[in-house]
Amino acid sequence: MLKNKIFQYFFLEFFKIFLLISLSFSLLIWFTQAARLLELITEFGNPVNVYFKYLLFSYPKILKNLFLLNFIISMFFLFAKLNDAKEFGIYWLSGISKFQIYSLCMSIGIVVLLMHLILSIFIAPWSSHQGRLVLGESKFTLINALVKEKNFNSPLRGLTIYVENNDKKGNLNGIFIYEKSRIITAQKGRVLTDGENSYLELFNGTTQEKNNNKINFINFNSTIFDFSKYQLKNIKTPKFSERQIGWLYKRLEDKQLSTVKRIDLRVEINSRLIKPFLILIISTLICFLLFTNEDKINQKKLRIVIYMLSVALLIINQIILNLSGKNINYTFFYVYSLIFFFIFTNYILYKFIKSESKL
Repeated sequence: MLKNKIFQYFFLEFFKIFLLISLSFSLLIWFTQAARLLELITEFGNPVNVYFKYLLFSYPKILKNLFLLNFIISMFFLFAKLNDAKEFGIYWLSGISKFQIYSLCMSIGIVVLLMHLILSIFIAPWSSHQGRLVLGESKFTLINALVKEKNFNSPLRGLTIYVENNDKKGNLNGIFIYEKSRIITAQKGRVLTDGENSYLELFNGTTQEKNNNKINFINFNSTIFDFSKYQLKNIKTPKFSERQIGWLYKRLEDKQLSTVKRIDLRVEINSRLIKPFLILIISTLICFLLFTNEDKINQKKLRIVIYMLSVALLIINQIILNLSGKNINYTFFYVYSLIFFFIFTNYILYKFIKSESKL
């Protein structure tokens, strides 16, 4: 009964720490990205509600990218907390063996692995795809595109706009518009809309238009500039990271697929299906912190070494993952590498625990 309570406590403590660290890091990155994505409004002319929807759908991808690092930090926090509070000593006195704690850590690793697989295979791609759909269905909002004063903005393909002043109510001063074969300057202007399309009414300006190697100058008191012929600079085609796993496999069978795209496709598949299993190796590595024999191993140095090895493993894994896209043999090498590291670390851990238990 006591052992079950201790195991339950260990399990709950980890997920409390894991949830806290995951939220802290992911929200920090999310807020940073929110500031960067303001260009969706200021430069690309998207409505504010589109910005917030796209931002919301981008969160699962951030969480997925930080998942392994969050797991490492959470396990280290848990072991440091239990070790500093002398709780591990209570476990040993209660008759709990280090093999049992190791088994518990592996059970946690399996649960986190399943969470990572669900997030990377289903949730993150679906969420990213929904964000792409939100951008693809967005309608151009001219006032948002012109909100940046004294800057050359390119909110639409083939169009560059400069505005000296904008009162945020649709009234503009000092307007410069550049198209492929035409330049328009105007002293003043105002934004018009009919509910579907946006227009710009210009006053007191000049049009310079190139025609057959000649430049024609036309002065005007008032003219209408129509934006409906331009397309918003949102990319509607989903990336590989936004596609479902079934689509990726079918696409991989396309013989006309370019080499570069085929590599990217394999890397994306391996990233979703194979990379999460690194969690089991990390779980084993961190279990080396269970050793308490200070005569043989310095605990402080051991923590540093295990943490550095865990981070180095993430870096090495990413390098091998990028190589795994070159062909199927590299993919098999990636799988075999993970299997080898898992067996090797577990074998060494078993020897260490067994040797210490004899003391």
